Amino acid sequence: RKMEACTVVLDFTNDSTQREREAKRQTLLEIVEYVNNTRNCFNESLMVDVVNMVGSNIFRALRTRNKDPLAFSDPEDDEPVLERAWPHLQIVYEFFLRFVVSNDVDPKIAKRFVDQNFML
Repeated sequence: RKMEACTVVLDFTNDSTQREREAKRQTLLEIVEYVNNTRNCFNESLMVDVVNMVGSNIFRALRTRNKDPLAFSDPEDDEPVLERAWPHLQIVYEFFLRFVVSNDVDPKIAKRFVDQNFML
């Protein structure tokens, strides 16, 4: 159920979602802590939820910056754009890393879920 709640992608450009974003961040941290402290927590039925949650968060449209097409642009001078959702994404990536390296995950079973369709 917590995994399902973390599948929802929130709008980080809108301050009115601050409470929902913090609740999601706390839930993500709880999930990571649970995975860190629990043996045999990844079963086959949970893998579907893991892939859905990770996929919905990390595979998303990136923001584009509107630039004047006539202005000279030097890529080395461009300031990096910081992703506003990074505090959440960092936790999602941490969780996925724990999933991938877990001794509880059978690679043959995980391959059925983390496949080409997942990447597309």
